Amino acid sequence: MKNLAVFSGLLALVVLSCTEQPADRHSALIATGISVAKGTEIVCVDIDSGAVMNTTPIDCYLFGSTVYDPTTKGYGFVDCHTTFNLINPESGKLIKSIKLPGNVTHAVIDAKDNLLIGRYATMIYEEDPDTIDTKSAKAGPPIYTHYIIRVNLSTGAIVSNNEIDLGDGAYATTYYYNEKEKHYVLYRADKYLITINPATAEIIKELYIGKTLSNSVYNPVNNTLICLSFSTADMSQAYSADSLSYSTDDYIRTYLTVINHETGAVISNNLIESGGGYQANIAGYDRENNWYIAVNSKFEVVCFDVSTGEVKKRYIPEDPMKDMKFWRRY
Repeated sequence: MKNLAVFSGLLALVVLSCTEQPADRHSALIATGISVAKGTEIVCVDIDSGAVMNTTPIDCYLFGSTVYDPTTKGYGFVDCHTTFNLINPESGKLIKSIKLPGNVTHAVIDAKDNLLIGRYATMIYEEDPDTIDTKSAKAGPPIYTHYIIRVNLSTGAIVSNNEIDLGDGAYATTYYYNEKEKHYVLYRADKYLITINPATAEIIKELYIGKTLSNSVYNPVNNTLICLSFSTADMSQAYSADSLSYSTDDYIRTYLTVINHETGAVISNNLIESGGGYQANIAGYDRENNWYIAVNSKFEVVCFDVSTGEVKKRYIPEDPMKDMKFWRRY
């Protein structure tokens, strides 16, 4: 009986040791983006060490179409031929190639259902009343039709492809996916955050924010939207299509803003360095350190503490990169 008590005590000690002292898993913060410095190529880097892990040449890509797939650990993009390509950024191996019906942007991944979700548009020209009789080659105003599409990443099959009314369109750098609720979210041009059922393209919620938001990322842990916002009107904060960046004058203030996804209430609004602006459509969230990650006009990766806006880490890539995605490798 005494021996049994000793054995039980030792067993309890072993269990306690296993629960209180988990294995120390080393992780690395990885970034993958597209560089055109030496020809168009996907570049994968370890931000912690600064090492370039791999480069993969590609022909071309569509801005706003890039994703990181946590299931395959692949970096995906839509090329100039409306084909979605999923590539292992560390090896350069092609994981999947899927032909799409259009130039899909605002792309996100549903990791649980293994779906690619995004938006694309078709365009036709309306007849110009002044030229109908003369059959002039002059075209009337363009008419856009928007669609929300879901694609099975395993089979390449289109699961749904439904028309949606987006009015004058949606901002290019504020979009995300709430995987728990299966909601796809866009920031419409009239500054409403709209929640969409991606299976039907039905808009199920509209939330007025009323300010320009850029480079947004969704934190599912506390259901918040983390983004950049600005202290002046839209006319003082310009988007450059040529450089794919948001440029700000010296007197314009840039804020790291955290918004409640459900109510639209601003939780925090911390002033951060402007630095001439930030590259468009590059935003990441590192849960391990509570960092918001952006890339400034000098193509410097900057990690901000979400709670304070304080700069915690900087990294300058060997070559400038765009459409970067960030994740932890364990």
